[in-house]
Amino acid sequence: MGLLIDGVWHDKWYDTSKTEGRFVRQASQFRNWVTADGSPGPTGNGGFKAEGDRYHL
Repeated sequence: MGLLIDGVWHDKWYDTSKTEGRFVRQASQFRNWVTADGSPGPTGNGGFKAEGDRYHL
């Protein structure tokens, strides 16, 4: 199996014996919050101040 990174195809082998053939997604590395004043979010993780035209969902 392969994957496309920045428009370039890379062949990459996945050890399917460890996951019994299922795709297992890695845990997300993004855990911060965007708040109006930049304060930490409900989980207590760091926050970033919301700025116009900066964040797009």
